[in-house]
This record gives sequence, C-alpha cells and structure tokens, in this order.
Amino acid sequence: MYRGDAQGDGHPPAAQLSRSEVPRLTLRWQHSLGAAVDGAPAVSGGVVVAGSANGKLAAYRLETGARVWEDDGLGPIMGSAAVVGQQVLIGTLTGRVFAIGLRDGSIRWTWRAPRGTAAIWSSPTPYRNLLLLGIASQYGDTPLEVGRLIALDQVSGRQLWSYCTQPNCQPGGGIWSSPMVDSQGRAFVGLGNPNDGVLAIDAATGRRLWETDFHPDLGRDLDVGASPVILRTEGRERIAVGSVAGDFKMLDAENGTVLWSRQLDAGSAVHGLIGSPASDGTSLYVPSASSPLGVLALDPANGRTVWQRQTQEAVYSSIAIASGVLLVGTGEVFGNPVVGGHLLAISTGDGGVLWSFTAGGPVLGSPAIVGSRVLVGDARGELREFAPSG
Repeated sequence: MYRGDAQGDGHPPAAQLSRSEVPRLTLRWQHSLGAAVDGAPAVSGGVVVAGSANGKLAAYRLETGARVWEDDGLGPIMGSAAVVGQQVLIGTLTGRVFAIGLRDGSIRWTWRAPRGTAAIWSSPTPYRNLLLLGIASQYGDTPLEVGRLIALDQVSGRQLWSYCTQPNCQPGGGIWSSPMVDSQGRAFVGLGNPNDGVLAIDAATGRRLWETDFHPDLGRDLDVGASPVILRTEGRERIAVGSVAGDFKMLDAENGTVLWSRQLDAGSAVHGLIGSPASDGTSLYVPSASSPLGVLALDPANGRTVWQRQTQEAVYSSIAIASGVLLVGTGEVFGNPVVGGHLLAISTGDGGVLWSFTAGGPVLGSPAIVGSRVLVGDARGELREFAPSG
C-alpha cells in the first residue's frame, strides 16, 4: 500500500536498501504506461502494480519486468494501489473504487461515490476488514465537491460508513490525502478548504474524534494534501504533517493539540509541503515544493532543522526511507513533462546526495523500496525498477 503500512512513516520493514548498495543502483527494467504515473507502485507476491492518468492499471513481475496483465478504461489514476491477499484495490478520478484480481486482472467488484463529479485522489488504506479512502473534487475544485471519508468492506465493496467533513454535507473540505491509522484505531487525514487542517476519525465506526484546522476560512486554498506520519514518542502517539502554506506541525494524536509548528517554506496553493513526510524514528524528513526547494530533516522533539538539502527542482514526491538513505523524486508539476525530473538518494545522516538518476520527466510520485529494489514512476508514464548491480 501507499507508504508501505498504515503508520505512514515511509519506512516499512520491507525497505532494506543500504547506503553501501545505493551507488550500485542500476536500471533493471522499464515500461511505459502511456500517461503520468503519480502513485507509488505496490508490490505483493513478486508482482508490481501501478496505475496511470490515462486509466490504465498494469501488473509486472518484480524480477523480470514481464507483464502479467493490464486493465484499461478504469478512469484516471493518481494514487497508489493497495494489495490485500489476492486483491488489488484502487480509486480513480471518476469517483470509483475497483477490486481487481492480483493474478489475472479480473474486476471483482466496483463502488461509486454518491455524486457523479466526485474524484478519488486518495490512495486506499486497508485496516482490518475495512478499506478507507477520501473523496474530493476534480482538479481546480470545479465543481466544489462534498468532502467525505468512507469505509468499504474489503471483500464485497459494500459501504460500511461515510463521514462528511462539512456540516449537512455541504461542499468543501475535500480529502486529497491518504488515511493513516494508529495503534488505537484512529484514522487521520488532511482536509482541503475551507478547513485546511487534519481530521481524526474512529476507523471502525466513522465517529469524529477531533479536528484541528490550520488556516480556517482564510479563502487561500491552503489544503493539507500530504498524508500524516504517525510517531510514538515518550509513550504517546503523535502525528506530523505539513500544508501547502509551508507550515509543518506536530499534533497530539489523542486530541489534536499542536505541540510545535514550523514555517519551512514560502508555500502557495498546490505547492508548499504537498508531499508526505517520512520518519525513521530519529528524524522527520519533509519534502518542499516551494522556496527553498528540497528536503529538510527535523528533530521530532521540537522541529529544529537538523540538515537541509536544496534541490534545483521542486519536490512533490513523498519520501521513502531504507537503511540510512531516503529516496525522493524531483520535478515541476506544471512544467514540460519531458523536461527535467530526477530520482535522488540522500543520506539520512547529513543530507548528502549519494546517487541520482535523470528521469527525463518530473518524478512526482513516491518511490517504493522492496528489499534492495526501488520502483518509481514519472510524469511521462515510465515505470522503472532499479537494483544494486553485482
């Protein structure tokens, strides 16, 4: 699933790539899906699954890159798939969710959002028997849709509960980010305007727990589009997340109290801190798509900057962490899709660049690290797998 697990720290146990292996990363295979691949590839049972903006979902063998199956016409896919058992779960900008067989690509069930113009940018989050995901507007908030967090039954696709983020289910408060769930079963998501904050919901029942709004009703469209990171410090769970306004906050997971806040970049609508941060238990790593561009490492106790790696291109990509190294993509979201774009490997210790790859197009999606292998898509629609040579 997106980020590897429901904690959302970008540092799942399966990510074993070491610093010593990074300089030997070599392109092993590559496929074109025909349009932007903005989600992180999902890997299960030796199969890689990725979707693209032209409505294609495809599966490939991890070892060889051989195609297993390909489904077309699903609707634009901007998020990541989740794999539960032998079932691939994915949402699209048509407002539909699909359950697809991992082995053969057959469609097992579909679900559709209650309004025909709703969009699903959010990556689905499996939690126990549930599938959690957010509902938002089409690009540009035209029309402005009702923001919802929904829970579906993983086996049948039956809707179990739905929570509207606005009173009386009025338009607004779209959920672009992917839900993350802590050990207490609390699901956390970012909210769009007019809330521009974080919502906590009881994942089992859909009951609202709390909401902390960062920039309420300022009319500046300063969404929290990143997914929160869940941390455990001093025996308490906390969540950390930034907004496109460029501010980054640490919240108490129990009640939403702001423990500390930092202004990290200049921010602006659809830029700022739009990529999801990551944590390895030592530092928080935050991608920046506004000046100063790059990646920052923060002390989770107080938000102090440990190091800062500036990049020439914006960072919209979410961060993936392995052993002493993080991987992240760079490139401009409104730029030429065949110009620029890099995949960087950066030392978590000092921010030094250990390795880079020129993609030839913006790398806006999150890399996935499985063992010592790295998988990532780009805005041209290329899906690539890297592994250490030798």
